Amino acid sequence: MKKELTFKRILLAVALGFISVSCDTSGDAPKDDDGSLERTIIRMEIPSQVNLENYNWNNATLVWEEEFRDKSSFKDNWVFEKDANNLGNKDQLQLYKEENSVLRDGTLKIYARKIGEGQNQGDYTSSRISGRFAFQYGRLEVSVKFPVGEKNGIWSKLGLLGNNLNVVGYPDCGEIDLVEYFSSSPNAYYVVAHSAANTGNKVISQSNALEEVEEDFHAYGILWTKNYIKYYIDYPENIIFTLDRPSDATEFDWPYDQPFYFLIDMVVGGNYAGAHGVDDSMFPAVMEIDYVRVYHAL
Repeated sequence: MKKELTFKRILLAVALGFISVSCDTSGDAPKDDDGSLERTIIRMEIPSQVNLENYNWNNATLVWEEEFRDKSSFKDNWVFEKDANNLGNKDQLQLYKEENSVLRDGTLKIYARKIGEGQNQGDYTSSRISGRFAFQYGRLEVSVKFPVGEKNGIWSKLGLLGNNLNVVGYPDCGEIDLVEYFSSSPNAYYVVAHSAANTGNKVISQSNALEEVEEDFHAYGILWTKNYIKYYIDYPENIIFTLDRPSDATEFDWPYDQPFYFLIDMVVGGNYAGAHGVDDSMFPAVMEIDYVRVYHAL
């Protein structure tokens, strides 16, 4: 659960005083000319004296956080997605509703609920939220506990999407999933990276066993620089997978040199979550997010 970060909170307040811009906290969020959300960009500038190949990321500085304690700050940081389907996956069964996201007891609880007879599109509701901030490089971490039930039907994802999604489309914008969870595959989680070169059956992913994935909060994170994306669990030194930049990298296979924004999603049914059907006995199901944090090597 949450740890007190008194000193780092002071640094955070100072940092955001320099980088934040005004955010619309009521009604629709402001949009760029291409229809995309006007996000605040936070980039990690690499000091010349820092060697990130051997950097101790435990010493990184907290520059942004969401602790899910306050409803007003939540609206400053997140936008509810209203699209019925997830990046064109029209086989999914959920409708996204704002009321399925609840701030309570210091966590964000996202509920998947059955509202109809079941097994058909629109018979279930969930929530999908995206961040008002976009980040480039750093240590990015989420703490989450996935739905208990271990039955078919739910796909949970906490990841990052390229901020140029509305310009180049998907998967060209890139996607970095810090953690994915399928209720049909209990006691395990996945880390995933998408690009135009690695999508569909060619997606880069790794499955990892974790017996407490549904019962306990765990921190899932990445260490992200221009040369690598290293996935870890609980502690930065606990690396479970490394994606290295190709020597001849292009935007086709390495779209990760740009700002990305957080995406939190819980899907019901579809090709991935519902390949073996949807077990209606698991609803309502809840995913809890304890915090989202971003650190920089300064």
